[in-house]
Amino acid sequence: MSFDPDYKFESFEEYFGDARQVEKIINECEVCGAKLVHTHISDYKHLCIQENSRCTDCGHGSKKKVHIIN
Repeated sequence: MSFDPDYKFESFEEYFGDARQVEKIINECEVCGAKLVHTHISDYKHLCIQENSRCTDCGHGSKKKVHIIN
């Protein structure tokens, strides 16, 4: 799997607030507030997962993250 420069590594510092606020940051569209659809591509050789998040209502899909598998 090649690394796409549009992806950014997940950092826990971007999540703040109580559990409801963090859930909203992760799962809701920042444009229209609808629920996001997450797709994942696993790369177990390099211990990472690429995640794409897309809104089915407005089409906004700017969240692209790389999660590190520990």
